[in-house]
Amino acid sequence: MKATTTNPALVMILVDGSHSTGASWVIDDKTGQESTVSRSIQDGVNRALHDLIINVCYADGVILGRINLGVVVAQGDEVRWGLDCEEPEDGWLDVASWANLAPQPANANEIPQWLSLQPEGKTPLIEGWESCFSTIEKYRQQYPESSVLLMTLTDGLFSELDLTEEIQDDLSKRQASCVGDASYLHLIGHISPDGKPATLFPEELPEGEYEQLLFELSTVLPSHLLDNGATEFCGVPISKRSRAYVHNADHGLLSELIQLGSRVVDGNVVVVNPTKGETEEE
Repeated sequence: MKATTTNPALVMILVDGSHSTGASWVIDDKTGQESTVSRSIQDGVNRALHDLIINVCYADGVILGRINLGVVVAQGDEVRWGLDCEEPEDGWLDVASWANLAPQPANANEIPQWLSLQPEGKTPLIEGWESCFSTIEKYRQQYPESSVLLMTLTDGLFSELDLTEEIQDDLSKRQASCVGDASYLHLIGHISPDGKPATLFPEELPEGEYEQLLFELSTVLPSHLLDNGATEFCGVPISKRSRAYVHNADHGLLSELIQLGSRVVDGNVVVVNPTKGETEEE
């Protein structure tokens, strides 16, 4: 996924902010240290955003406009804007607007906090996807050649969703219609604080109604990971058929998955004819 100033990538993050993400889980097997699922999501997203600035947008002492960002939280009865500012009309901010929303921490070893979660209510996940798809559709109209990354992070008590086959079909069609032919990655992390066996990057349709829904909505892993020699992730073999989807992730897997999202956006571009306006190309 290339990100340039001419064709900036959209990073869209959909976060589950429901009451159930307040559950505790072990974040350090050696010490037994615990945190909450919501704090793990929060920390992982903030670290990924920091990485996007440093690794993709920052060059020669300036921040380049390579990443536009939207963050929404599905929580209670609504889908709300997830950053500490007024929700933009289009549903995303350019990097000049979002990079400095999080104040720099006093400790240089700490990560700025763009996202802060307070778990409550249920998870209107379908409405969250609809909101994201609408934003992506508008983005495609302005930047038809640009890449889009949608990252969904949920602990999914899917009995609340009242899914029907019709709803599932509509979601798949809605995603397909908003994506078009341009570069698109939907990375899905389902979380389990209960230590259930994890499914990592499946190639075949898994068992379970909700597992199948998430599989169908996820996309295959980016080909450049494999082209650059990656053959496994977290010890699991990956191939061109592997979906960007983890089910029942623990803290470690969740963190790795979110960081993968920050690494699949490539800002290493070539400057062409620098004396004629510093034009970037993919």
